[in-house]
Amino acid sequence: MKKSPHPIDIHVGQRLKQQRLLQGISQESLAKQLGITFQQIQKYENSTNRISASKLYQLSQILKTPIQFFFENYQKPPQPIKKQTEITTKELTFIKNFRQLNPAQQQALASLINKLTSKS
Repeated sequence: MKKSPHPIDIHVGQRLKQQRLLQGISQESLAKQLGITFQQIQKYENSTNRISASKLYQLSQILKTPIQFFFENYQKPPQPIKKQTEITTKELTFIKNFRQLNPAQQQALASLINKLTSKS
């Protein structure tokens, strides 16, 4: 009987995928930089395989991302992960575009979003 992945492994895999997509890096390109196959990157992102500490360190260096990023927003006790909690392509595009705005534009957009989503 196959053991289910630990929720933290699922979370770390999802965070890896988010960061890779945000930076526009393909699984193949990332795998090449790590010296592994793109299938292994798929297994990391899908939590089929755990990411070792050394690979996580290498990933953080390649993606220029602090290791803490992979653990941010992890909820304890672990909650079941639903498909709806995964970031969508539309959301990734929004984040990429948001990062291209200057600080004043970012603040104006953040204020608009807060007004649109606040309950009156």
